[in-house]
Amino acid sequence: MLSVDRLSITISKNTILEEVSFSIPEGATLCIAGESGSGKSSLLKALNGLIPARFEKLSFHPRTCPAITHKGRWRGPPGLQHSRWVMQDPIAALNPRLSLGASIGEGAYSKRLSGSEQDKAVAAALDDVELPHALATRRPTEVSLGQAQRACLARALVAQPDLIFFDEPLSALDAIVQKQIAATMKRIQARYGNTFVIVTHDLGFTAAFADQILVLRNGRMEACQPAKMFFERPASRYCRDLIEAARDLGSLPQAPLMADEGRQ
Repeated sequence: MLSVDRLSITISKNTILEEVSFSIPEGATLCIAGESGSGKSSLLKALNGLIPARFEKLSFHPRTCPAITHKGRWRGPPGLQHSRWVMQDPIAALNPRLSLGASIGEGAYSKRLSGSEQDKAVAAALDDVELPHALATRRPTEVSLGQAQRACLARALVAQPDLIFFDEPLSALDAIVQKQIAATMKRIQARYGNTFVIVTHDLGFTAAFADQILVLRNGRMEACQPAKMFFERPASRYCRDLIEAARDLGSLPQAPLMADEGRQ
């Protein structure tokens, strides 16, 4: 779905990211982890054309991306219909003057639907994210954070994107709502086959959701591994520290003792 080779970001002579490479199969989930300031959100912004980036090669299914300007600078995915972004703060991401239904309908703008077609698409998206149709007339401040985040997910889905970017989509929510929306995301991906790229600090969520894990540290790629391998054989001491910290905080179960460790 998306293949990136040696992507770098430099702003005002400051290197934000340096030579990050990864590849995501169609229908898979890549989770991007790392401490605050490591460059996770900057990577998402660069992939969406919001900040300039340089790269050796970048391709986007279903065709090699032509959206390149001079000096190999990336300006976003080819065509708005291919990707969408679900942001961290759902209230800030939604227009306070528009109803949820109107905001969701904006997501279908690139599809050039008629009024009745757009209404049907919005209703289908509300069903997909398990949001009651009655809430479509409310404004963002008149619903809960969880409902607002479901509306943001519906706004992404209504465009039928191949690829959805998520920037800490659960961090503002309580644990029960996090679990519910994570389950909704899983069902949506299973139904439509979307490819997900998710920035998250939660390794418990990553362990349950990711096919691949990309770890960034101080603007550099620390590791990029299949999820199972990451937790069983982390690529570096820093990755092990992240896993141990998550276990200490209770977001990951404690690893069982190996036979030799038990005898010691």
